[in-house]
Amino acid sequence: MNATDWLIAFIPIFSFGILPVVATRIEGKPIEQSMGVALGSVIFALIFFFFRRPELDASIFIISFLSGLCWAVGSLGQFAAIRYLGVSKSIPILNGGQIVTTSLLGILLGEWATTTSRAYGFAALILIIGGIVLTSYKEEKAGEKTEWRKGLLINLMAILGYTAYIGILKYFQIDGWSTILPQSFGQVAGVVLIGLLFYKSFPMTRMAGKNSIGGLIWAVGNIALLISQLKLGLAVAYPVSQAAIVVAVLGGVFINKEHKNRKEWMAAVAGMAVIMAGLYLIYLSSVC
Repeated sequence: MNATDWLIAFIPIFSFGILPVVATRIEGKPIEQSMGVALGSVIFALIFFFFRRPELDASIFIISFLSGLCWAVGSLGQFAAIRYLGVSKSIPILNGGQIVTTSLLGILLGEWATTTSRAYGFAALILIIGGIVLTSYKEEKAGEKTEWRKGLLINLMAILGYTAYIGILKYFQIDGWSTILPQSFGQVAGVVLIGLLFYKSFPMTRMAGKNSIGGLIWAVGNIALLISQLKLGLAVAYPVSQAAIVVAVLGGVFINKEHKNRKEWMAAVAGMAVIMAGLYLIYLSSVC
């Protein structure tokens, strides 16, 4: 575990944090935003595959394809929840939830093996959960209660989808380079399937094409995450990537002009600080 491994692990912080901000600026329906990201991912994967030619057999293809299908559920949930809560409130819940679920999954797969690492790890999860509560704090106004509940439920769906998308690869120990192309095919297939079944429309629209810019941004972060989880472990690499919360919150407020009053700002800043402290404890858990 060296400095290069950690530099790679930090790439998704910017990629995953700026993606929802960019997608919201481009606009479009959640299904079109997800389709755009999937298209951008395929473009990146095809270019990458042409130059790298990683190992690819039937089992790798099928498992990676399934990972892409799970991603589609997570992505659609992410963009749908943003519609109800906005980037600066939705992403802390989504990313923080993923930190908790993937860390627990990593433990089940044999990470945090020592008593000291588990102590640091569980303390980190407590801090991160507290940080989520603070960062997503919102002073409720009349008529907003229903939207808040819908946003939370949709975020839960997204958390489960994203956790499955990364967890299935870790479970089968599939190399990050090998998974990129079949995973991108699964992403497209998953979004198309959801579009046809639930939206009753084919999501390959002009607006989806515009959102493919977000797909290229996501793809860079995704390959960095896949590489770093093999080097640092799932219980470390994925939580570190979710420091994207900070980028998303600041981008949502300053770029997308989402309003926060003084109390919400104070809670958000405190929450981000607590989450960062939790991520530091996760780092300590990896070196014990």
